[in-house]
Amino acid sequence: MVGLYTPLLILQAICLYHAYRNRADQYWYWLIVLVPGIGCAFYLAHNFYNRNNIQRLQQGLNEVVNSNYRIEQLEKQVQFVDNVANKTLLADAYVAVGRLPEAIALYKDCLSGAFMADDPALRMKLMEAYYLHKAFDEVLALGRLLESEKTFKNSQARIAYAWSHHYTGQSEAAGVIFADLNRSFTNYDHRLAYCHFLRETGQREKLQELVRELMTEILQMSPQERRHHRSLSGNIRAFAKTTQNQDSGK
Repeated sequence: MVGLYTPLLILQAICLYHAYRNRADQYWYWLIVLVPGIGCAFYLAHNFYNRNNIQRLQQGLNEVVNSNYRIEQLEKQVQFVDNVANKTLLADAYVAVGRLPEAIALYKDCLSGAFMADDPALRMKLMEAYYLHKAFDEVLALGRLLESEKTFKNSQARIAYAWSHHYTGQSEAAGVIFADLNRSFTNYDHRLAYCHFLRETGQREKLQELVRELMTEILQMSPQERRHHRSLSGNIRAFAKTTQNQDSGK
């Protein structure tokens, strides 16, 4: 019975949230709450008659249900075999759904053991969780321990390290790190983050130069490379267009 009710409760919550956001009539709330199965069906039919909209809603519902199911399975796995590998997988899943305090606690627990205390990969995972949790001082403390690690040099965690310098009033140090990450034909995530940093700190000429470089590199990519970087190149194009519009508006 619990397995039957859980998706229905999630669907009910989604419908109520949508009704609230879109200021639906009061009778929809009563219908969804009092007869959730029929009420949700009528509400969805009324508001999501378009097939694409229904598919998007179904995809969102599946993601919620599947992520919860996966976390439950990983939690059971940790209870059954309490080791670093299982706890790391669970912590990663917690980060993915925004349960950052729980993820941080698990990563720290993994690093407390004698064999994994200095593990760079775990430290970088903890860094990124701290960054998402806006614990910038903690990010900086871990980053200083990793500065000599080769795997840290071009990692995603180093983006968090650079931003944490900026958000703690050390923008000059952040700029040095971002500049070091700015390597042609690679590090596209890092360089897009650098673009955002340059815009945020008002370095217009450097920003324009970097955007031109990135757009030139995208045009020079092979079809296979473009497919591989499709999402990122789309973000770079969108950023370039926004920057161009801002410049033309001045």
